[in-house]
Amino acid sequence: MATILRWVEFAVGLPYHAALVPVTGGRRDRPEPHSHADFHELVFVTTGAGVQRVGETEMPLRAGDVVLVRPHDRHEFAATPPGHLRFVNIAFPSERWRAFADLAGLTGAAEWDRRDLPLSARADPGGPIAAEFARVLAAYSGVPRVLDLVGLWTVVVPVLERADGLAVDRRPGWLVTACAAMSREENLRDGLACLQAMAAVSPGHLARSMRAHYGCTPIAFVAARRLEHAALLLTTTTEGIGRIAQRCGFSGQSYFARLFHDKYGMTPREYREATRRAVVPAALDTQDIK
Repeated sequence: MATILRWVEFAVGLPYHAALVPVTGGRRDRPEPHSHADFHELVFVTTGAGVQRVGETEMPLRAGDVVLVRPHDRHEFAATPPGHLRFVNIAFPSERWRAFADLAGLTGAAEWDRRDLPLSARADPGGPIAAEFARVLAAYSGVPRVLDLVGLWTVVVPVLERADGLAVDRRPGWLVTACAAMSREENLRDGLACLQAMAAVSPGHLARSMRAHYGCTPIAFVAARRLEHAALLLTTTTEGIGRIAQRCGFSGQSYFARLFHDKYGMTPREYREATRRAVVPAALDTQDIK
């Protein structure tokens, strides 16, 4: 049975997580099958060859491949015998990725999450994509910043868009603007009513557009944004949990706690304690990935 990894378990409080992952032919020497509860990953193969198993499908991998792994992908990696496989893995919270997609007018981001298999692209193993992954990995061993992550996305996204064959953003501008504005706390407090007012379309049209372009209902979208903001406040403030629930627009603390546990696998209090215990990982060796 595949493990479900949660951001709070290994990188809470950090803007992203980075690792250089070697994979050999042995079972004990490769990452276990897993999926993600609340984060995406970008994988860049630096050397060797192998496969990424996603469900029952095997995706061949070789040096220069870039893969965007979605939270629901149940995957594992294996090297092609008798050789080895090595890749840089950059993981980041899904809410951060979606906020970037909204603000950047990212082509096809919602559609990428609904594909049968993760989107992949080819890049020069020694080119600018490789250099950007190396830079972000090196930055992680110091003081990682959101800016480092945005720089990586800015370089990688055009390559993924070309691989997907998309040239224009299919989302209507009014929907992108309204959804991006829901990252602001004052709008979250008003919730669905605020989203509908900013969209300025009928409730039915908003619901159809949200499902087509974001894969969820307007209510689910607002709830997800509220929970993501609550997680941020739990990490960065000392305010009481009841007050945080109010700030994010939840009608009651018990209701908020139940939804929070469903999403993050722990209570708000447990999440805050996990944040306090978080330790920045030791420096990584990046000398041989360029």
